[in-house]
Amino acid sequence: MADKKVPRDTSKDAAAANPETILDTILDVRSAREIRWDNATTWPMIVLSLVFLVAYSVMILDDQPFRGSVDLVILGIITVTYVAFIVDYFVRMHLSEHRIRFVRNNIIDLFSLLIPLLRPLLLLEYLGRIRIFSGASGASLRARITIYAGGSAVLFIYVISLAVFACERHAPGATIVSFGDSLWWAMCTISTVGYGDMVPVTVPGRIFAVMLMLGGVAIVGAATATIVSA
Repeated sequence: MADKKVPRDTSKDAAAANPETILDTILDVRSAREIRWDNATTWPMIVLSLVFLVAYSVMILDDQPFRGSVDLVILGIITVTYVAFIVDYFVRMHLSEHRIRFVRNNIIDLFSLLIPLLRPLLLLEYLGRIRIFSGASGASLRARITIYAGGSAVLFIYVISLAVFACERHAPGATIVSFGDSLWWAMCTISTVGYGDMVPVTVPGRIFAVMLMLGGVAIVGAATATIVSA
């Protein structure tokens, strides 16, 4: 009797020939419904995040007394966009087939929803959903990761500077009394220069300082590891 030929699994050959496919399969644990939701909402959420960041910046940097309709508009923008962030988070959690893993893999989202001063960091999460930053190999991956890490570092420094300024500007004995002071302090801290002439004196300010130190190390470390392994 002639040996029966077993059909060849061409999908495995295709995956083996395409490292990007293997990487995407391993890293992307989202359900099909979650992927469809992400594809449909990524750009709208990026736009909302940018709008939120602008409104948030105006609210923090504008130290003028209450100005009626202007402040109400800013507060309304912040409220509406924040509600959109909450809806997006819980819809994605509902669509996920592994909800505990979803929470663990979306720590930035969770902390940003719980801590108001961190909400602009949601922009990092939404940028990370863009396909150009989500896979691939070789030199193109290194270039994309470099751009993403650089942009993340700039945004991270800016957001933490805003948060520290909001905490410190009216504190007794504060040395960080302007946004320029806060930005200078953040640059010195994340670059490990740390002159020590300006330091947070409030507990929330110091907590954000620790986050800046750890976040800076994480961004640089993750980018370096990805580039080396690409």
